[in-house]
Amino acid sequence: MISLLLDTNLLIEEPHFSLLGQTHDNIEVQTSVLCYAELLEGEFSNDPVKAAQAIIQLASAHRLVGDGIPFGTAELQAYRAICAAVTRAGRTLTRARRVDMMIAATALANGLTLATRNVDDFAAVQAIVPVVQL
Repeated sequence: MISLLLDTNLLIEEPHFSLLGQTHDNIEVQTSVLCYAELLEGEFSNDPVKAAQAIIQLASAHRLVGDGIPFGTAELQAYRAICAAVTRAGRTLTRARRVDMMIAATALANGLTLATRNVDDFAAVQAIVPVVQL
């Protein structure tokens, strides 16, 4: 059994689970409330079509993976370790990257493999957080 934390981009586009070489019965998926927060940003688009799409994506993701893992004390401690790893790797913690690292911290604190379309976004932490591309 592989337990995955889906990154926001996999809540928007369907994951390619076949890349794992596992059957669907052997894959458990979860997400972070932070991913839902990123999806909610689209709801405030000036484009009514984009806003509607964001609302639909959020509802669909919620049906698929449930409420999402909250960002609590354990995730905060994991985030500290991740920030140190990113800094040691010589990468800058931009505002956008901080949210990605908080999502990675959620995976780390909960013993999950982070699944994403953008593994390069997590290159600096792959030594401490398992990351797969889907």
